[in-house]
Amino acid sequence: MTLTEASQGSRDRLASFGAPRGSAIPAAKLHTSRVAKLKRGIVWGVALLVAAVFLVGAYKSLRLLPIDLRFAQIGLEGSRITIKTPKLVGYRQDGKAYELTAQLGVQDMKTPDVYELSGVDARLESGPGEAVLLTSGAAVYNAKADRAELSDGVRIRNDKSFDLALKRAVMDFKASVLTSDEPALLKLDKVTVAADAVEFVQKERRASFIGRVHTVIEGDATADKDE
Repeated sequence: MTLTEASQGSRDRLASFGAPRGSAIPAAKLHTSRVAKLKRGIVWGVALLVAAVFLVGAYKSLRLLPIDLRFAQIGLEGSRITIKTPKLVGYRQDGKAYELTAQLGVQDMKTPDVYELSGVDARLESGPGEAVLLTSGAAVYNAKADRAELSDGVRIRNDKSFDLALKRAVMDFKASVLTSDEPALLKLDKVTVAADAVEFVQKERRASFIGRVHTVIEGDATADKDE
């Protein structure tokens, strides 16, 4: 190789090194875009996986309760699960069934046994073809204890015999005992009883009134009395 040829080769390599590489820029941009999409895909995939695991755990916790829980639809917001038209079925100490339904229920996964219910209706079997009906505007139901704190207007009744109205009450479904330390009003066929507090025991078909009790018997003016 002559000196002239060597010098020419050096100039060619220098020119090639310094020349703009326009064709490499689109490829680099495409690679960067692919990497960004891959990262976003990984993030979304992990998020969906975590959500799926959480929902499966929530569903299992609902199904493994000591009662039979059925529902139409659930929604998730943080650790709180919204349950549309939940229906809970359990059994009392005497073996008779009860059904508790609501328009809406909310369960916090931090306290999975507790439900915040609204629009509550309960049916407690009392005999062949007979049942006691219980309603309330709202309730906090503990599935583990079979116990509900009822509020926003409470009624427990049997259409054939009695109708007991209260503001608030506590219902022990397992023992079939309802108690309230607030004013109660009981209506029978021709008798009305008002009291400061009450205990109603379904098994014994007994209501015990506490505090000031006022009784009115229709058709007998002499029977109107306070106790």
